Amino acid sequence: MRIIQASYILPLNTAPIKNGYLYIEDDGTVIHVNDVAPITNQFEVEVYKGIICPGFVNTHCHLELSHMKGLMPIGSGLPKFVSQIPQLRKTSNLDPLESIKEADRNMYQSGIVAVGDISNTTESINVKKDSAIRYHSFVEQFGLDKSKADNLLCEGVKIVEEYRSSDLSASLVPHAPYSLSPQLLKGIYSNSNGQLLTIHHQETSSEKDLFLKSKGELAELFLSKGLDISSQLEGGKNSAQYALLPYLSKQQKLLLVHNTFSDSADIEEIETHFSLAYWCTCPKANWYIEQRLPNYDLWREKNLKITIGTDSLASNDSLSIIEEIKMIQKNFPHIPTNELLIWACKNGAEFFNYDELGSFKTGSKPGVVLIEHVDGLQLTENSKVTVLV
Repeated sequence: MRIIQASYILPLNTAPIKNGYLYIEDDGTVIHVNDVAPITNQFEVEVYKGIICPGFVNTHCHLELSHMKGLMPIGSGLPKFVSQIPQLRKTSNLDPLESIKEADRNMYQSGIVAVGDISNTTESINVKKDSAIRYHSFVEQFGLDKSKADNLLCEGVKIVEEYRSSDLSASLVPHAPYSLSPQLLKGIYSNSNGQLLTIHHQETSSEKDLFLKSKGELAELFLSKGLDISSQLEGGKNSAQYALLPYLSKQQKLLLVHNTFSDSADIEEIETHFSLAYWCTCPKANWYIEQRLPNYDLWREKNLKITIGTDSLASNDSLSIIEEIKMIQKNFPHIPTNELLIWACKNGAEFFNYDELGSFKTGSKPGVVLIEHVDGLQLTENSKVTVLV
């Protein structure tokens, strides 16, 4: 058994405990947590200055883009970003597989215990099989050519099967409302069979312009490339009305990613329709691409289930959840650290149905992270993570 004492223990299923004690088995299984010093000297108490919390759950990542760090200019905007990614993905001088391995290693060392990873290929399978991190791979599909929907669907199903045959959990998911034909959307959802779904959602104002006004940068980009976006331009529907609401049941578990430009009406519409909607934010990537953050005060007012992701090294300088939290707290200093850690740990574990992760409940095995260089319960620019378990 190990006994860990710190300035603050944040169990996340109960209130923070000042000068608390975390009792765990040698394999990391939580026995209990409280503010009572041990009554025996049989075990040496490990004493730390800082915050002790469970391991982080990164709900949105793109491991396959890890070789693209620094290639995209900051503040280019999403339309330019998505137009350049395919070519830059092929021309990077870094080895893709080695970059994936390094990214996986760095995430583990930064306290991440589980990842929801967007995968377009099987490139990351072997890394995920050998990783100490628990992965769910979202096999992502996109395509506007209606005649190619069946072929794309077959390719996606085959990739999902390859992940599962390697004992890795995976599900077929759409990329974004603006990038899929109705035929491909229907095919993905008909094959999902209640599996976990995620979708990039309202990441840019031009997505709203495309659906509601039939114009904007995304519309101009697709039309300039001769792509068929006639379905997206029909009827003045918003992106959720086009890609989500007509197809999915109220009970579908859904992770909406980015939501940077979601307003109150957008949120209420989705929350009314779905009982299991989760809202993922990737603040550093949002700032990198669009120079904008979501309205977290609105999210909190709406009592949303919020999770945190890192996105990719094509749109970030690290894959570190603690750096994402610092970004939020720098711009929204009134949001308590305990609440941010619930977003970063407990809510993500809940979305993925990882009951053993996310909090220090008795019998769980969530990993143990030390956050040092804090000001009480507030993070600082110098806050850093050490993995204890």
